[in-house]
Amino acid sequence: MKLSPPIRPSETLPATGVEDSRIPPRVPPQKRRRRSLLPRGPMGWYALLVLLPSLLVGTYYVTYAADLFESEAKLLVRSRGGGGAASPASVLAAVTGGGGGRGGMDEARAVAAFIDSVDAINGLQRTLDLSTIWRRPEADLVSRLRQEEPLAEQLLRYYRRRVTISYDIETNISTLRVLAYRPGDSKDIAEGLIALAEDLVNRFSARTAADSIRVAREEVEIAERRVSAAREALTTFREREQALDPTRSAGAAVENVTRLEALLAQTRAELQEKRAFMRPDNPQIQVLNNRIAALVAQVAAERARSTRGEEGLTQQLSGYERLQLEREFAEKQLTSAISSLEAARAEAQRQAVFLMRVVQPNLPERANHPRAFFNTLTVFAGLTVLFGIGWLMVAGAREHAS
Repeated sequence: MKLSPPIRPSETLPATGVEDSRIPPRVPPQKRRRRSLLPRGPMGWYALLVLLPSLLVGTYYVTYAADLFESEAKLLVRSRGGGGAASPASVLAAVTGGGGGRGGMDEARAVAAFIDSVDAINGLQRTLDLSTIWRRPEADLVSRLRQEEPLAEQLLRYYRRRVTISYDIETNISTLRVLAYRPGDSKDIAEGLIALAEDLVNRFSARTAADSIRVAREEVEIAERRVSAAREALTTFREREQALDPTRSAGAAVENVTRLEALLAQTRAELQEKRAFMRPDNPQIQVLNNRIAALVAQVAAERARSTRGEEGLTQQLSGYERLQLEREFAEKQLTSAISSLEAARAEAQRQAVFLMRVVQPNLPERANHPRAFFNTLTVFAGLTVLFGIGWLMVAGAREHAS
């Protein structure tokens, strides 16, 4: 009997054409699956994208983050004539944009805008070195000011992270909060900002008072010039007419002319009476004729000297009365302008605004920042929400593809 050669495990039986079930099939090298380092399943991705970053953030805040001390102050901007709280009418005026004075609301908003600006930083830099304050040795590398000599924009961005001011429209109170790595630094910055805000409010008051008083003073100057012009015109008229009071002079002249004319009429009547029984060459007749001639000449001279005729007297009196009326109007205008000036000064004092320190900047004894638990919890919650949204989007895309 002839024996068949032995069969190797990798060979196929020639008769049946099937492989040996005891030997695993050979897999081509290119089709072998490589073991991936990426997590599998939602829990793995959740641990990588949510739990690990939250753990890193919590570790940073607990072990490495530097303490920040907060100094807080409360400010109230109000006017002398009104309270700081906003009434419903003032709130409505603030919303609609109407109304001039709203109890210091506009000034309070201006103070908040000033504190949050580069001008406040420039004002602080005159007395404080903000770069040094926010680069203390106590500061960590993550939260400190990185540049030794930062640009204005860089310093402003960091400044707004460390200095905040909020305004309450109901109470008209502004709350200032300053963070620094040392308690004294935060208080010094708060004190400096309040001093700058007080100077700003004082400039507002001075400017408002100066503008209102300037307008009233200009009206007074206009009225004074009008009075001076009216008086000069009246003086020129008197010098030209050679009369202190043309009305009285004209009255006296008319009275003299009337008296002379009456005397002239009486003399003529007497002449007519004596001519009835006396001869024309009688001396008394001659005397009366001479008297009549003198009276006629005197009346004519009086009219020529004082009145320049009836038409001249009318024009003279009309011009004098016009100048007199102009002077009276100018004096009344001057009196009114002076009263307006005094009222403007009183109103400027009443509407002057000033800054009150409701709460002085405190010297913190304990660091309240950074808030490690709150910040870590916020990061964890935010990443969880984002992970849930992203996972739902991925699951929806897979389902749609299948």
